[in-house]
Amino acid sequence: MFNKNLMPAIRFYCRLSFFMLFFACLLLPVNLLADEKPNITIKTATLTQQDSTFLLNSLIVYNLSDEAIEALHNGVTLTFNIDLSITEPRKWLWNKHHTNLTLPYQLRYHTLAKIYQVSDTTNNIRLNFSSLSAALHSLGTLTDIPIYTLTNSPHINANASLNAYLNIEALPLPMRPLAYITPGWHLRSNTFQWPLAQ
Repeated sequence: MFNKNLMPAIRFYCRLSFFMLFFACLLLPVNLLADEKPNITIKTATLTQQDSTFLLNSLIVYNLSDEAIEALHNGVTLTFNIDLSITEPRKWLWNKHHTNLTLPYQLRYHTLAKIYQVSDTTNNIRLNFSSLSAALHSLGTLTDIPIYTLTNSPHINANASLNAYLNIEALPLPMRPLAYITPGWHLRSNTFQWPLAQ
């Protein structure tokens, strides 16, 4: 025989299970965002001409791996290279390379001051941030970076391409062998390519 005295308890646990399932569904998108795969993504990139100089603008999203974040918080400087290439496609010959340029940027954490520092080593600019997310946002926001090696060539039909990656060669020597075989250290974007504006 079914015990009617158990009905209130059964209703209570059914309601409790429903609300637990409901809140779990609400939290699911947050958990998915928190577990986002470590990578580097180039969202936009442009080269615009101002007088005789080309200016690079780009938005790059950096999602660091646990290994990189742990090393950063233990005093290891992370160096990210941004490779810019300008090539002119030709029908009968190999492509002509007009520019191959590497722009290095460094990210470090100062333990005592508890600040993150982003350094543009090419232009000797340093910016400080109180959070890692703010530092990564600054690291990935390139605004009006002058490209002096690119000469004014208005008649060429050229393409620009951009790559961003963590430079394992810039890590301290004892860390490099393990970094080469650890997937979390292989942070590299896909090639972002666009036609150079005339």
